[in-house]
Amino acid sequence: MTPEWLIASMALIFDEPSGIQAHRRIKDTLRARQSISLLAEPVSWGELSVIEMVVAVNPEGFIVMADESGEIAFGQQIEGFAIALKRGTGARWADFDGVDAESGEPVGDEALEHPTGGRSVLLGSFKESEVALFAGATKTAWHHFSTEHGDVAVHEGYMPEIMLSKSSFPAIMLSRLGPRFSMVFWFEGQSRKLHGYPGFGHGWSVAAQPVLDTVPGTRADEVAAFLTREWLAPDLESIAELSTYGIGQDVITQLNEALAGSGSVDKLRTVLEIFGRSSSLADYVEEGPLPQTARLVEPRGIGGTIVSGMRADARAAKGIRKFFNVLSWRPRTQVIWGVAEALVAVALVVLTDWRQPWWPFWAVAVIAAFWGIDALTNIGVGAWRMARARRSGR
Repeated sequence: MTPEWLIASMALIFDEPSGIQAHRRIKDTLRARQSISLLAEPVSWGELSVIEMVVAVNPEGFIVMADESGEIAFGQQIEGFAIALKRGTGARWADFDGVDAESGEPVGDEALEHPTGGRSVLLGSFKESEVALFAGATKTAWHHFSTEHGDVAVHEGYMPEIMLSKSSFPAIMLSRLGPRFSMVFWFEGQSRKLHGYPGFGHGWSVAAQPVLDTVPGTRADEVAAFLTREWLAPDLESIAELSTYGIGQDVITQLNEALAGSGSVDKLRTVLEIFGRSSSLADYVEEGPLPQTARLVEPRGIGGTIVSGMRADARAAKGIRKFFNVLSWRPRTQVIWGVAEALVAVALVVLTDWRQPWWPFWAVAVIAAFWGIDALTNIGVGAWRMARARRSGR
């Protein structure tokens, strides 16, 4: 059975950081066209602003219009309507199914890929060394600290998802950019094909208001109600698929309600409680000071990331683990240990009768190579740490 009405979604993108004036221009244009539509609050996207909307159309793609008495009529096709909106409001792009409605080219810009502003909060159980790894991978800085409810990593910026190592599962990330809220989840046992990306994600609809004041009980009011229901409805099919991760039906039923509607900090709190997490952790998504214990983890290259991770492990190491992490040693001790390892490696090579080795040839060669490489690493890193300590002491 063909539905009577359909919903057409689009977003207008402006070279205006706040989007307030652009929002007013869109609203005036939609009203002038008598379009039954919902217009979302503007989302500041750094130097740009993004304003989403949904427009009622019939099955043939013609927009649905309403007069003052609530009677409906059909206007131009949605593709031409999107172009008219772009031109009439001065938008840079009219994002219609991922492409610009006028040019037909994919909508893409560095400012859209990396928006400034907002905040993302990762919750779970992870060490600072693991934070250093995904900070290096994403080339973004994070603050890491621990609470009585688990570990927290905060990024000053909107990042809907990242790639995590399996040792960090399960985890939840909350993200906010103005009125835009989203959550992503990593589960134990999720498919390796995801390569560390989230197993489930949800972005709430941005709060939106009807453009027209429709007369109650009329056909126009019926269409407007249809738009609102569709805008606020969650994806029930994708939520049901959480059962593959061992999520029970009672939790899924609660999520069907919690993931509906527009996003807010209260919505984040509700979902955290459903998953057995403290709702207070959602407070970190609000822009405000972090605990004094928060440590800044900056992005580095591959080598710097590894050293930073080892240094973080060294700070946290105790007992026998501290002994085996050489970055917890003094730099001079690390160099001396490296020299000792080098002497052992040389002795193995020089003193072994390679025609009749005391162990299989391959085993002696592997041991000598291991000691030699480890020796060079400790001497090199230890010397670099000593030089760095001298420079900082001047």
